[in-house]
Amino acid sequence: MRSILRKLLLFTIFLSLQTWAFANDGAFYASGNQLIPIVETDIQVRKEILSLKKIENEWVEVTVYYEFFNPKKTNKELIVGFEAFSPEGDVDGAPVEGKHPYMKDFKVNLNEKSLPFQVAYVADSNYVKQGIIKSVDLRKFSGNKEGNYVDFFYVYHFKATFKPGINKLKHTYRYKLSGSIDLNYQFEYILTAANRWANKQIDDFTLILDMGSYETFQINKSFFQNANEWELQGRGKHSNVAKSNNPIMESDAVKFHIQEGKLVFKKKNFRPKGELYVYNFNNWGNRNILYPEVGYIAYSIHQQPDLTEKNKYKADEKKILRNLPFARRGYVFQDKLLKDYYDNIDWYLANPNYQVDRSKLTNKEKAWLKELDQ
Repeated sequence: MRSILRKLLLFTIFLSLQTWAFANDGAFYASGNQLIPIVETDIQVRKEILSLKKIENEWVEVTVYYEFFNPKKTNKELIVGFEAFSPEGDVDGAPVEGKHPYMKDFKVNLNEKSLPFQVAYVADSNYVKQGIIKSVDLRKFSGNKEGNYVDFFYVYHFKATFKPGINKLKHTYRYKLSGSIDLNYQFEYILTAANRWANKQIDDFTLILDMGSYETFQINKSFFQNANEWELQGRGKHSNVAKSNNPIMESDAVKFHIQEGKLVFKKKNFRPKGELYVYNFNNWGNRNILYPEVGYIAYSIHQQPDLTEKNKYKADEKKILRNLPFARRGYVFQDKLLKDYYDNIDWYLANPNYQVDRSKLTNKEKAWLKELDQ
């Protein structure tokens, strides 16, 4: 997995050298992960509901509900771990207050009781010796301990006592979205770690992906085969994307345009063979022949065109931009200029029921429109 991320950062730096004189312009902060048993165990994963929510284009909020099954007639105690890979790229990977610098609010609750946890710094993949996690002493550690690449990763671990039968565990945390010059954001979640439990699968798996309204993003087909396996609880559309030479696209992908709502993926007897990769590209260099300064307008409110040089826009281009918030919501244009432009934008989804109401625009959109008209 880390080799993929390093390839992505190298690809980003290579791209930037062709276009801008940037260096070290990608930042991989963290990745989400399943809880795993540190040693072999009889404990099975009967059910998992994984919810991932993007917060203000900056964080991923992770909430996981598990139902574990202990087939024994007595309690079983084991060490459960969470492997958090270190940050890489234009970022400092050194611990902050002893924890991963870009993970926050790590909490575990088992059978309605909060569990204390510890954080180990691990430089060897075989970090468990006789059931004990061996943490390196950073004061004596000879590898990189800070800067863009550190030579260890983080393992959050805790002792869990599983009673006979069903045990309910809730796990929450946040981690910072990664990004680069070519990616507005990228995040991943390690699904295959679930195969380390006794049943080598998740009997009943649900993934809920909440990216917010007016968002375009891609999901690699690394653990599913087609878009029909996802249920859109809301309004949007999708298209297939063929594998490219971008290092993060190691498989074909599905591009989703979500006007509002959530994506839900459900699978019985889920044995993931790949990880969840979600990403959104920046649109550098995309130009429209008729409106070169406007170019391709992204769906996301977080990618609204930069108005630093707003005087460069011609009258038609300003007209297109002023109508962007309403195009996002599916306004059906009668004006030929606007209709021709937005009908040819891949994310545009007409909504005949939408009526313009400026008061319901987001504060960010209102501020952007005000700046555009100054």
